[in-house]
Amino acid sequence: MRRLKNAAIACVFLTTSLMMFHLSATEALAADGAQDWRPVFDLVMRWVNFLILAFLLIKFSRLPIKSFLAGKKEEVARIIEELESDKKQMLLKIDESRRQIDNSKERLSRLKKTIIAQGEKNKIKIIADAERESKILLESAKQKIESRISDARRAIKIEMIDEAIALAMQQLPEKITDQDNQKFIEVYIENAATK
Repeated sequence: MRRLKNAAIACVFLTTSLMMFHLSATEALAADGAQDWRPVFDLVMRWVNFLILAFLLIKFSRLPIKSFLAGKKEEVARIIEELESDKKQMLLKIDESRRQIDNSKERLSRLKKTIIAQGEKNKIKIIADAERESKILLESAKQKIESRISDARRAIKIEMIDEAIALAMQQLPEKITDQDNQKFIEVYIENAATK
Protein backbone atom coordinates (compact mmCIF):
# COMPACT_ATOMS: atom_id res chain seq x y z
CA MET A 1 0.00 0.00 0.00
CA ARG A 2 2.79 2.37 0.88
CA ARG A 3 4.71 1.55 -2.30
CA LEU A 4 1.61 2.16 -4.36
CA LYS A 5 1.17 5.52 -2.72
CA ASN A 6 4.82 6.47 -3.37
CA ALA A 7 4.51 5.34 -7.00
CA ALA A 8 1.38 7.46 -7.45
CA ILE A 9 3.15 10.51 -6.03
CA ALA A 10 6.13 9.93 -8.36
CA CYS A 11 3.84 9.59 -11.40
CA VAL A 12 1.99 12.78 -10.56
CA PHE A 13 5.28 14.59 -10.03
CA LEU A 14 6.75 13.34 -13.32
CA THR A 15 3.59 14.17 -15.29
CA THR A 16 3.46 17.64 -13.78
CA SER A 17 7.13 18.22 -14.57
CA LEU A 18 6.74 17.16 -18.18
CA MET A 19 3.64 19.31 -18.64
CA MET A 20 5.41 22.33 -17.17
CA PHE A 21 8.43 21.71 -19.34
CA HIS A 22 6.31 21.32 -22.44
CA LEU A 23 4.12 24.37 -21.74
CA SER A 24 6.96 26.68 -20.85
CA ALA A 25 9.25 25.64 -23.71
CA THR A 26 6.86 26.25 -26.62
CA GLU A 27 8.71 29.34 -27.72
CA ALA A 28 12.10 27.62 -27.51
CA LEU A 29 11.01 24.67 -29.58
CA ALA A 30 9.30 26.76 -32.22
CA ALA A 31 12.02 29.37 -32.61
CA ASP A 32 14.16 29.56 -35.75
CA GLY A 33 16.97 31.56 -34.37
CA ALA A 34 19.24 30.91 -31.47
CA GLN A 35 19.21 34.44 -30.20
CA ASP A 36 16.09 34.55 -28.12
CA TRP A 37 16.15 31.01 -26.72
CA ARG A 38 18.22 31.95 -23.65
CA PRO A 39 15.42 33.67 -21.64
CA VAL A 40 13.06 30.79 -22.30
CA PHE A 41 15.74 28.27 -21.35
CA ASP A 42 16.37 30.18 -18.11
CA LEU A 43 12.66 30.13 -17.32
CA VAL A 44 12.41 26.40 -17.99
CA MET A 45 15.49 25.69 -15.90
CA ARG A 46 14.04 27.74 -13.05
CA TRP A 47 10.91 25.59 -13.12
CA VAL A 48 12.97 22.40 -13.34
CA ASN A 49 15.12 23.51 -10.41
CA PHE A 50 12.00 24.46 -8.46
CA LEU A 51 10.45 21.07 -9.11
CA ILE A 52 13.65 19.26 -8.15
CA LEU A 53 13.88 21.32 -4.97
CA ALA A 54 10.20 20.69 -4.21
CA PHE A 55 10.70 16.95 -4.81
CA LEU A 56 13.76 16.86 -2.54
CA LEU A 57 11.96 18.84 0.17
CA ILE A 58 8.95 16.56 0.01
CA LYS A 59 11.10 13.42 -0.15
CA PHE A 60 13.48 14.21 2.71
CA SER A 61 11.50 16.53 4.94
CA ARG A 62 8.14 14.79 4.88
CA LEU A 63 8.93 12.39 7.73
CA PRO A 64 10.68 14.97 9.95
CA ILE A 65 7.85 17.46 9.38
CA LYS A 66 5.33 14.72 10.02
CA SER A 67 7.06 13.68 13.24
CA PHE A 68 7.46 17.36 14.23
CA LEU A 69 3.76 17.99 13.67
CA ALA A 70 2.88 14.76 15.52
CA GLY A 71 5.09 15.90 18.42
CA LYS A 72 3.46 19.32 18.36
CA LYS A 73 0.06 17.64 18.27
CA GLU A 74 0.95 15.57 21.35
CA GLU A 75 2.36 18.64 23.10
CA VAL A 76 -0.74 20.68 22.28
CA ALA A 77 -2.95 17.77 23.45
CA ARG A 78 -0.96 17.59 26.70
CA ILE A 79 -1.25 21.36 27.20
CA ILE A 80 -4.99 21.18 26.51
CA GLU A 81 -5.32 18.34 29.05
CA GLU A 82 -3.39 20.40 31.63
CA LEU A 83 -5.59 23.41 30.92
CA GLU A 84 -8.72 21.27 31.23
CA SER A 85 -7.42 19.89 34.53
CA ASP A 86 -6.65 23.42 35.74
CA LYS A 87 -10.11 24.51 34.61
CA LYS A 88 -11.73 21.67 36.59
CA GLN A 89 -9.68 22.58 39.66
CA MET A 90 -10.62 26.25 39.31
CA LEU A 91 -14.30 25.32 38.94
CA LEU A 92 -14.03 23.17 42.07
CA LYS A 93 -12.41 26.07 43.93
CA ILE A 94 -15.12 28.44 42.69
CA ASP A 95 -17.82 26.01 43.86
CA GLU A 96 -16.06 25.66 47.23
CA SER A 97 -15.84 29.45 47.51
CA ARG A 98 -19.55 29.77 46.71
CA ARG A 99 -20.38 27.17 49.37
CA GLN A 100 -18.21 29.03 51.87
CA ILE A 101 -19.93 32.32 50.97
CA ASP A 102 -23.35 30.68 51.42
CA ASN A 103 -22.21 29.19 54.75
CA SER A 104 -20.85 32.58 55.78
CA LYS A 105 -24.17 34.21 54.91
CA GLU A 106 -26.04 31.62 56.98
CA ARG A 107 -23.57 31.98 59.84
CA LEU A 108 -23.86 35.77 59.64
CA SER A 109 -27.65 35.52 59.69
CA ARG A 110 -27.57 33.24 62.74
CA LEU A 111 -25.04 35.50 64.44
CA LYS A 112 -27.19 38.54 63.68
CA LYS A 113 -30.26 36.81 65.16
CA THR A 114 -28.26 35.77 68.23
CA ILE A 115 -26.94 39.30 68.72
CA ILE A 116 -30.44 40.76 68.34
CA ALA A 117 -31.83 38.22 70.84
CA GLN A 118 -29.03 39.01 73.30
CA GLY A 119 -29.64 42.71 72.78
CA GLU A 120 -33.34 42.24 73.53
CA LYS A 121 -32.49 40.24 76.68
CA ASN A 122 -30.01 42.92 77.76
CA LYS A 123 -32.59 45.62 77.02
CA ILE A 124 -35.20 43.84 79.15
CA LYS A 125 -32.65 43.31 81.93
CA ILE A 126 -31.55 46.96 81.81
CA ILE A 127 -35.18 48.12 81.94
CA ALA A 128 -35.89 45.77 84.88
CA ASP A 129 -32.74 46.97 86.67
CA ALA A 130 -33.72 50.58 86.05
CA GLU A 131 -37.23 49.97 87.38
CA ARG A 132 -35.83 48.22 90.45
CA GLU A 133 -33.34 51.02 91.05
CA SER A 134 -36.05 53.65 90.58
CA LYS A 135 -38.23 51.82 93.14
CA ILE A 136 -35.28 51.70 95.53
CA LEU A 137 -34.62 55.40 94.96
CA LEU A 138 -38.31 56.22 95.47
CA GLU A 139 -38.38 54.18 98.68
CA SER A 140 -35.21 55.86 99.87
CA ALA A 141 -36.64 59.27 99.01
CA LYS A 142 -39.90 58.40 100.82
CA GLN A 143 -37.96 57.28 103.88
CA LYS A 144 -35.87 60.44 103.82
CA ILE A 145 -39.00 62.58 103.43
CA GLU A 146 -40.76 60.71 106.23
CA SER A 147 -37.66 61.01 108.39
CA ARG A 148 -37.48 64.75 107.73
CA ILE A 149 -41.21 65.14 108.38
CA SER A 150 -40.88 63.23 111.64
CA ASP A 151 -37.81 65.31 112.56
CA ALA A 152 -39.74 68.47 111.71
CA ARG A 153 -42.71 67.29 113.83
CA ARG A 154 -40.39 66.53 116.71
CA ALA A 155 -38.74 69.90 116.34
CA ILE A 156 -42.14 71.62 116.23
CA LYS A 157 -43.32 69.65 119.27
CA ILE A 158 -40.17 70.54 121.18
CA GLU A 159 -40.53 74.15 120.14
CA MET A 160 -44.19 74.14 121.14
CA ILE A 161 -43.35 72.52 124.44
CA ASP A 162 -40.62 75.08 125.03
CA GLU A 163 -43.01 77.88 124.15
CA ALA A 164 -45.70 76.39 126.35
CA ILE A 165 -43.24 76.03 129.22
CA ALA A 166 -42.03 79.58 128.73
CA LEU A 167 -45.60 80.85 128.59
CA ALA A 168 -46.54 78.75 131.59
CA MET A 169 -43.54 80.04 133.51
CA GLN A 170 -44.70 83.55 132.87
CA GLN A 171 -48.34 83.04 133.69
CA LEU A 172 -48.24 80.33 136.36
CA PRO A 173 -46.34 82.16 139.05
CA GLU A 174 -49.06 84.75 139.04
CA LYS A 175 -51.92 82.24 139.11
CA ILE A 176 -50.50 79.45 141.29
CA THR A 177 -51.00 79.86 144.97
CA ASP A 178 -49.12 78.32 147.84
CA GLN A 179 -51.77 75.68 148.19
CA ASP A 180 -51.37 74.68 144.52
CA ASN A 181 -47.65 74.48 145.10
CA GLN A 182 -48.16 72.23 148.08
CA LYS A 183 -50.40 69.90 146.02
CA PHE A 184 -47.81 69.64 143.25
CA ILE A 185 -45.14 68.68 145.78
CA GLU A 186 -47.32 65.99 147.31
CA VAL A 187 -48.22 64.50 143.91
CA TYR A 188 -44.58 64.53 142.93
CA ILE A 189 -43.50 62.76 146.16
CA GLU A 190 -46.22 60.14 145.73
CA ASN A 191 -45.17 59.46 142.16
CA ALA A 192 -41.54 59.24 143.17
CA ALA A 193 -42.35 56.87 146.03
CA THR A 194 -44.35 54.50 143.81
CA LYS A 195 -41.61 54.23 141.27
